[in-house]
Formats: sequence, structure tokens, C-alpha cells
Amino acid sequence: MNVDTMKKLTTLFILCFAICNNSQAAQWVKLSDNNIEKIMLDKQSILQQDKYKRAWVKVEYKTPQKNPETIDKQYNLSKLLWFFDCSAQKSATSQVFQYLNSELVYSAGIDAKSAEFIEPVPETDMDIAMRYVCQAEKPATAKIVETQKTSATKLEAPAKPAAETPTEIKVATVTAKSTAMKPADAKKGGHKPHWAYEGKEGPDNWAKLSPEFATCDAGRNQSPINVEGSIHAAIKALKAIQKFPAKDIFNNGHTVQINFKEGNMLALDNGAFQMKQVHFHAPSENTIHGKSFPLEAHFVHADAKGNLAVIGVMFTEGKANPALAKLWEQLPEEESQPITLKNRVMPSEFMPDNKTYYRFSGSLTTPPCSEGVRWLLMKNPITASKEQIDAFKKAVHHSNNRPVQALNGRVIIE
Repeated sequence: MNVDTMKKLTTLFILCFAICNNSQAAQWVKLSDNNIEKIMLDKQSILQQDKYKRAWVKVEYKTPQKNPETIDKQYNLSKLLWFFDCSAQKSATSQVFQYLNSELVYSAGIDAKSAEFIEPVPETDMDIAMRYVCQAEKPATAKIVETQKTSATKLEAPAKPAAETPTEIKVATVTAKSTAMKPADAKKGGHKPHWAYEGKEGPDNWAKLSPEFATCDAGRNQSPINVEGSIHAAIKALKAIQKFPAKDIFNNGHTVQINFKEGNMLALDNGAFQMKQVHFHAPSENTIHGKSFPLEAHFVHADAKGNLAVIGVMFTEGKANPALAKLWEQLPEEESQPITLKNRVMPSEFMPDNKTYYRFSGSLTTPPCSEGVRWLLMKNPITASKEQIDAFKKAVHHSNNRPVQALNGRVIIE
């Protein structure tokens, strides 16, 4: 028996043991189902182990996926053993099994005690699963405040699994792909607290809407900001691969978002961040020397651990933007499901020729306002016509910019 055969048998034994060790047959519940993937969780596999809860999750992909560690192989099903520290609102992957049409193509595992527990990025597969598994957990108020000094926590969970509401940021880890959520559920009484840009649910009151939004007030590194008093430093040139086109477009009620095919990368801090999507704000959220712009694009990237990096690009009113012209042919003027794009639109078409930028630390600009986001704001704007800007405003029905936040001693470098 050769080594490869032994490895496969060992992997299959681990999987069989972990699954068959349950005293009852698997009972799979659907947590999310969209045009990208279906997320299922085995209710019978939820167990308390020491201070952790664990559960088996499987993700069925509508199209084959690539794992960076096995780029020569594809998979369309993942089975994952996830551990959840509900009190800290953190999760870790213990076992990973990837299949292509029922054939095992990749496996990996680590003891839960040695696994790295991280706070899942909002709306990723792991975040959805954690909210379901930890729905009975109610962390103490003191713990909430302590945790949210650095990043927002996910404290509320659905009474039952439901289709999720899209948020501005959708990112993935290696084992947890980003999920295109169903946009209408926020208005149908879904479990996610509703927020807005105006009135009682507007930015001044976000932190009051839910404990999981507490960072919107308690955070010290919030975005957007006014760029002023920047410091000249030996900042590295922007290194990005932007050769893969946009995939689909949808309106989530807060913005219009365009998702991209995999492959566009940003090299930053000795790491690789994959571009996930671009969305827009009118007027701009960030300002430069007190100047606001009629439109701002945010290119959202994530590394393998879910850390975020956002490239901001400003628009001034002027000549029509060719890329927007192609996208706006399918601009959804009401909340919508993702619509497959007919035109080929490259992310590089939204970038200025001069790629000098300001850099600062910040947060998501929408609830839960999670911090730890690396921001790269391009110094040079590009143009969009008045008609294109007005078309976006009509689609979202309101201004969708969060007010500028205090720097609190943060340094902006250029």
C-alpha cells in the first residue's frame, strides 16, 4: 500500500469517525441557499466540548471552486468541522474535506486546541453557522463592551435559519466562501437589525439598534474620515492584479454592489488580498482636505484569514465613465437578486492612472462598523457624468454616506 493510499484511508477514517460518532443520524438544516452556494448544518452534530461548541457544516457550490493550496484541483462540496467560542464570538476550522462530484480531492485537519480562533467576517459562511450554533448564548454586557473595543461582535442570532440580508462587505476565508444573500429579508422581519441612513435608524442611532452595532459608537478607529495632516512616508507603490472581470450586479437597498470573479489580487503587508466586490456611495464618505466628492467607489478585498483591505476611489462630475456606462445598462433600481452581467467590465477601468494613495486604519462604514480595516484612498479622482451619478442616486433612493468620524490620534500616511 503506497503513501497516498494510506493518507486517503486515514482521512476517510477521521471523517467517518467524526460523523459516525454521533449517537443520532445527521439532521441537515439549510442556513442559506443562493446562486453561488448552499450552506447546510447538521443539527445532530452540535456538541459542547469544554468551552467550545462544534458542528459539522457542508457547503455545496453551484460552480467548481479552487483551493489556493491545490490550484490544480477543483471542488464543488466542502465538509467542515467548525468549533465556536460563543462567549468570545470567535470560530476555528478543525477539519476540512473537499470533494469534486463525491471524490475526495483535498483534506486537512488540526486539533481544536491548536486551531486559530478568529472573529468571523460578517455574513461569511462561518459567521452564519456561528449565529445558528450560538443562538442561545447571551454574553454579559461587560463582555460585549470589552470585545467591541476592537471589533464588532455577532450577538444576536435567528430563532431559526433564514435567508440572509446582503451587507456591504462580503468576504471569505480559504474554507468559507462569500455568500450572496437574499436582499429582501431585512424588510420581512429577518433577525438582522434594520438600519438606514436617515431618521431613527440613521448613523447617529446605529449603536442603539442592536448590541452587535455597539462599535459604531464605542470604536476609536471608525470610518470614513477627513484626510488632513497626512505624513509623508516611504509608502510602497500599489501592487494589484486586476485582470478578471465583474460577475454580477445587485441592489441591496443600501448600495449597488458588483461582485468579481476570483483572481484579482492586492499585495499588501507581505500578504495577498483577494478582491471580492466594489460598491458605491453618493456623496463620498471619505473627504480630502474637507472636500466631498459626488461619488465614491469602495473595492473590498480580503485575505485568507478574513482581514479586510479597501481601496477607495473618488469620482468628480465630468465625462461619462465607460465602465459605469456598461454597468448601468443593468442597474437595478430596486432591491434585487444578483444579475449576471452581459458586458465585460474590468476593475482596472475604475482606477486612476496615477495610483498614489493615502493609507490609514479604519472600519466598515456600515453596521456593525467592525474595525481593523486597512484603507487605501486614491489621491486622484476619476470622472463620471451627472447622468451616471444621478442614476445611482435614483437606484438607492437616498444619500448613502456615513458622516466623517473622528481620527482619535490616527496617523494618515502618503
